[in-house]
Parts: sequence; structure tokens; C-alpha cells
Amino acid sequence: MDPDDIAALNGSQRSAAFREQHRKLDPIDAPRDLGPKRRALRDQRHRNNVADCHVGLLKTGGQGTCVLISCGGTVAFAIARTPKGLLIEKRVCPSTGPRTSHAMLFEDRTTFDRWCDIEPTRSEDPLLCDLLRSRGHEFFAGQD
Repeated sequence: MDPDDIAALNGSQRSAAFREQHRKLDPIDAPRDLGPKRRALRDQRHRNNVADCHVGLLKTGGQGTCVLISCGGTVAFAIARTPKGLLIEKRVCPSTGPRTSHAMLFEDRTTFDRWCDIEPTRSEDPLLCDLLRSRGHEFFAGQD
């Protein structure tokens, strides 16, 4: 805006236009990363709430049900035997972002093995995936 245009405005509009024209950008106007202390506090709060995230995972509580939780506590698998097959519920509770839950029913071992081969958790927590695969194989061995 030109100085002549600013002069033509009324008082409040003039001061707002003047401030906008002469505003200096502050280096903290852009979003900043969390500092190490704030990040540690957020992660600690998340670890404390992780137990609450996985409460109610497959509320069957019957025989043949087990829950496997990753080292970081962000991923949990609940495994249950059903008359139709092996039911697995995967719950992901990251420290930031959406929380998701997926339930899958496997009727045979080959389908279960194919799913285990492409499950993304296998690279993040291989020990958890090996335990999950062995529990699934125990179930299907008992079916034969």
C-alpha cells in the first residue's frame, strides 16, 4: 500500500495498514521443533498412557487368548481362537498421530503366513513378529 492510500483510510484502518506494512518478521514465527525436555516429557506421558491404549483388546478373555505388546508399547496384537479360525486384532497407538485398530480372521495357515510375510511390524520389531507367527502356527497345528 502507498502512503497516500494509507492516508485516505480512517484511524483504525490506517494504524492496522501501517503496522502490517512495517511489521518485522520474527524468527520464531515459523513452527519450531520440540526441545529435548519437552519431547522427553511427551514420550514419558505416552508411555504412562500406553496401558490405557490397549485396554479392552479382544475382551473375550477366554482360553486361547493372548496379547503381545511391542517393546515400545505402540503396537499390540491380540490373538484368539474362534470356531471359524484365528482372530488377530492389531492395535497401533503412536505417540503422535491417529490410533488405529484392525481385526483379521485367518481360516488357514497359508493365508496367515502370507500376512506375516508382509506385516510392517516384522522390520520394526522382529521378535514380536516371530512370537506372533509361532503362536499362530501353534493354533493351526492344533487344528490338523
